[in-house]
Amino acid sequence: MVKIVVFDLDGTLYDKHKHIDKDTVHKIIELEQKGIVVGIVTGRFYEELGEVIKILKLREYNGFVASSNGLEIHDFSDGEMKSFTRLSKDEVKGIVKEAKKHHLICYVWQNGGYTMFGVSVMNIIKKIFSIIPLDSHYIKSLQKAKFERDIVLNEALYDKVCFAGITIPNFKTSVLRHHPQYRFYDVGKLAAIRYICRKKGVSISSVMAFGDNGNDVELLASCGYGVAMKNGSAQAKKAAKYISDYTNNEQGVLRFINSFFG
Repeated sequence: MVKIVVFDLDGTLYDKHKHIDKDTVHKIIELEQKGIVVGIVTGRFYEELGEVIKILKLREYNGFVASSNGLEIHDFSDGEMKSFTRLSKDEVKGIVKEAKKHHLICYVWQNGGYTMFGVSVMNIIKKIFSIIPLDSHYIKSLQKAKFERDIVLNEALYDKVCFAGITIPNFKTSVLRHHPQYRFYDVGKLAAIRYICRKKGVSISSVMAFGDNGNDVELLASCGYGVAMKNGSAQAKKAAKYISDYTNNEQGVLRFINSFFG
């Protein structure tokens, strides 16, 4: 029996315009009215989520959001905010140096935008678009990004460090060998949902999760009802127990919910 339903945003609940259509909103609110707990689990930062919290009435129906891929959890049923340990400036510097050994693109969020390290604008454009999906959210973020040849860090603490490149598995193994306490995105969302399940006293087998990409994989594979979007990555589809017949631009979430719940 499904007791908790969680949604990724970009590529899943959001269409290409970063919009949730009214029919989908109404259906999700119907689930909340039936007593199902609804949550948003996203790589976006909490300050970006005000609109979706409002339109899905997450506060009114005691839902939750897990931002920054599960780093920060806001549970509206009791007002609790849980935050896993952030990275210090020195830790970020060390991680970026290690990532550069693996020829990865590295970037952090600071001063209201992304900063990329060790790259030049002309050399990075081709590589970026060969790795990152051609999505308007990423393109707009890239347009605002600052490019630094050296590691320039302006904050005391960081929510996350982001990487792009084909050598990430080797890099991850190297980092975890020395820092087993670190969490990578592929398990960050899962850790957040397990935390919520413990709070609610329910099994993760009663969770339905919708996602489309690499940072959803572990959650899709581990929950009771993992749903990958039709537009999802091959990795996400392989991990999920269900695959929607429709994309995020074709009301894929709504159509699956209608089919599953009747």
